Order: sequence, then structure tokens, then C-alpha cells
Amino acid sequence: MRRSIIACIVQRQTFDSPYLQRLAQSDPETERDFIQYFSELLEIKLRSRLRSDDQIDDVIQETFLRVLRIVRQNGVENPEALGSFVNSVCNNVLFELYRQERRFTEDASERVSLEDLAEVRLVSAEERREVREVVSELPEKDRMILRWLYFEEREKEEICRTLGVDREYLRVLLHRAKNRFRVDWQKRTATKSSRPTPMG
Repeated sequence: MRRSIIACIVQRQTFDSPYLQRLAQSDPETERDFIQYFSELLEIKLRSRLRSDDQIDDVIQETFLRVLRIVRQNGVENPEALGSFVNSVCNNVLFELYRQERRFTEDASERVSLEDLAEVRLVSAEERREVREVVSELPEKDRMILRWLYFEEREKEEICRTLGVDREYLRVLLHRAKNRFRVDWQKRTATKSSRPTPMG
């Protein structure tokens, strides 16, 4: 079963140089095609390896982020090997997750993540102001997505229509925005180590 899944990822579609060029140039249609094509295959691969849907989703999104970053910065030498490359990156992300789980046992309430934004109403007025300041300094698209979802509580379908994207691509955009928020928040609080995160 494992070999057949990997073979499917590697062999089911042939990619060419123009496709990789469009992907490197952040062409929206090509990105959607890439994400739709690999999402299902990676989910099948990860079902037998991870315990929760959240973990599967996180590994898939991190795999996409890394692959797209490498494609845009360095390119892929052999376009036809894109499937093998995606599979290899996914394996690396999965290995890092296993290693992290062995080293740390984190309570979800202690991490800066989606819940930090969704539950900002529970923190102090000062912390709410700081969360909004961090969000306001993000790139425009990240700022809009986080504001619409967590401050204005808009429906995801409405956001998809506004941005002209589907739910799968919105998940990628949201993952990017959350990562940037997390990094910026941690920088802001690095000098305030005694202070809890927004979820305290």
C-alpha cells in the first residue's frame, strides 16, 4: 500500500518547465492546480502515520509552503521529478514532527496559534491592542484574512468569494498568515518572557 501511494504521487502526472515557471511566478491558477492535485495524495499518505486531521493538515500545508518557497527561490532541476520532490519534502516535515513530539509535550493553550487569535476577547485590553498591532503590521493579504476571520468573524465562503479562491487555497493563505503572525508575535514578546501569550 505504501509503495502504491508513493508511486501515485510520483507517476500520476507529468510536470514540465512551463508549469514550474508558472508555479515559481505565483500564478494563482497553477497554484490551485498544484494544491488540489497533491492535497488528496498527501492526505492518503499521512492517514496511516498521524493521529489527527489537524496534524495531517499542518504537515500538508507546511509541505506546500516549503516546496513553493524552494521552487520560487531555487527552482527544481528536473520538472518531471516534482512529484518525488514533494514526497521527499513531506517526509522531512513528518520526520521533524515525530522528533518534536518526542522532545516536547506542549499544552495547546500555551502555544501562539489559531486559538490565540480566535480567543483574543479573553485577554487583557493591553494584549488585545498588541495583537491588533502585530496584525496591522503584516502584509496586506495576511492582515485582511486574519481580520475578516478573527475580528469580523466573516464566513469562509464569503472570504473565498471576495478573494476569488477556493477553500483549499484559502487554507494555504490562512496558514501563511498564521505563521507570520506567530513569528512577529514571538519577536514582540521575546523581551517579555515573563508575560504569557494571548491565551496565557
